[in-house]
Amino acid sequence: MGRFYFMSKDPAFLFYPGDYLRDTQCLSEKVQVAYDRLMCEHMRNICISEQQLNFFTKKLTKDEKDELLMVLTKIEGGFQIDWVYESIVKRKAYSESRSKNRTNKPKNISKTYVNHMEDEIENVNEDKNRIEIQMPFNSSDFKNCWIQWKDYKNKEHKFKYKTPQSEQAGLIQLSKMANGSEIDAIKIITQSMANGWKGFFELKNNNNGKTKPTIDLRSAVQAEFDKRYGGGE
Repeated sequence: MGRFYFMSKDPAFLFYPGDYLRDTQCLSEKVQVAYDRLMCEHMRNICISEQQLNFFTKKLTKDEKDELLMVLTKIEGGFQIDWVYESIVKRKAYSESRSKNRTNKPKNISKTYVNHMEDEIENVNEDKNRIEIQMPFNSSDFKNCWIQWKDYKNKEHKFKYKTPQSEQAGLIQLSKMANGSEIDAIKIITQSMANGWKGFFELKNNNNGKTKPTIDLRSAVQAEFDKRYGGGE
């Protein structure tokens, strides 16, 4: 006789996407459909009999059936999908443990349930109150630069934005200082990191959005020398 465990009282199991994708990523479409049906059948019967396997694969070719058998495990009395079997066993053990706890400690179970519900409500409230950071510029260049800035602040100055509100305020400050220019915003961040600064400062070569003319220091010194001491011929 094969191993048949009927799951009528708890027709469910934990689904593990990683295990599922591992088994099905190389299956053809028709074979994957058969795999999915066998996976669902596991909820009723932990062992897939030969008769059930033939029923679910009756529209497959021999090669397609062989393809499916590659991801099934042959056991006494039939076949199984290993990760589904393990999931059902764990679920069954958990359900039995919970049932035993209800019998032995009804008051504690009630308290546990209340605490569980309070945690769930708290999590829902946290999700509702969570603020999504709005970037002033949507390019990947700026987003990557902002990530580098936060990493720099953490490593160099042991600083982290403690709330989404404070991070959003930093982005607004940066955008205003750059006069809405993404290029200048990136330059401001780069300037601060290059100089080891803790915060943002206006660009040194910016004057109301216009770039000051650069001065060749050597030429300026030479001109002043010629002016004072009659340089030239």
